[in-house]
Amino acid sequence: MNARPFRLSPRHRRIVYAVFAVLFVSGFSWWFADEAQEESPAPVAWAEAAKPVLIRIHGAAAFAFLVVLGTVLAVHAQRAWKAGVNHRTGLLLGGWFGVQAVTGYGLLYLVAAQARDWTGTVHVTLGLLAPVMLAVHVVRGKILARRRNPEVTRSGPEEKVARSSN
Repeated sequence: MNARPFRLSPRHRRIVYAVFAVLFVSGFSWWFADEAQEESPAPVAWAEAAKPVLIRIHGAAAFAFLVVLGTVLAVHAQRAWKAGVNHRTGLLLGGWFGVQAVTGYGLLYLVAAQARDWTGTVHVTLGLLAPVMLAVHVVRGKILARRRNPEVTRSGPEEKVARSSN
């Protein structure tokens, strides 16, 4: 049996992290450009030019991330849930991304200024903290994997060589 049955394949992991990185960087860049515009008394040319492009990239990355998240739920989360492993951070992360999806939708379709303000604040705050939350889930999973199987402490190609030589 695989020593780490919940771990994503290297290819799957690269896809998840790449899509997440585009989503985060585009969202952060849009937020930065928006803040630069709000803080400046005069129009900021680079921000005005960048914001429409960045929000389109961010929206496309959000759709891609929802697809990728579906693959993670179908493969990784389902196995871990059945085994009772890393539930807390997994549920928190899933809820986190759910709130991000709902607030992102709200920013597109809510027209009331008050609702847009708090929705935007929640979306940006959770978005800026999302890499930390993802890292907490991954690190916690690695710690739990080591507790379940202490002899598997390496990752990557070396782990495959070590397991195949036993």
